Amino acid sequence: MLLEAVYAATLAEVAAKGLRGASMDRIAQRAGTGKAALYRRWPNVRALALDVFITTMQQALPAARPDTGSLRGDILASLHTLADELGSDLGIVLRELISEAAHDPTLSQEFQVRFGAAKEAEVVLMLEQAMHRGDIPRQALDPYVLQLPAALVVHQLLLTGTPPTRAQLEHIVDTIMLPLLRHPSGAPIPA
Repeated sequence: MLLEAVYAATLAEVAAKGLRGASMDRIAQRAGTGKAALYRRWPNVRALALDVFITTMQQALPAARPDTGSLRGDILASLHTLADELGSDLGIVLRELISEAAHDPTLSQEFQVRFGAAKEAEVVLMLEQAMHRGDIPRQALDPYVLQLPAALVVHQLLLTGTPPTRAQLEHIVDTIMLPLLRHPSGAPIPA
């Protein structure tokens, strides 16, 4: 399928040349299509790379939240998938998009609207399911705790170029996430 070829070509091009060095011409050549076909759908490489990242992550982390029977298992399943995906060229694309977003607030906002908000809502559902099972006490969910697992994965990717290992993910879940969720502080969130 042409769309899959374009996505693969974009990942390869951005991984090889960076977001600013990538070109629609070379992406089209890699995908075996014409540049005009790309421009009909995406105005530039940045928009194409963002679409590739979001679509790939949505397919890898489907809207149906994991249900392993335990909160620990659910969080680990989600984080393993995230880390596995970011260990590929997709991680390079994410780093490039983050770098570009530092100079383009519209990109940051678009990323949050198209991807971040939906994924945060899925984490809320996962935690509500855990409360219903009795894995954690019923509580108001601190938005910072919701962001923490993925933020730690991305943070390590940005600093080291590789996502956390499975052992590191287990450490994050067992020593940081679960204690925060099982024993909430009840402190109000600063305004």
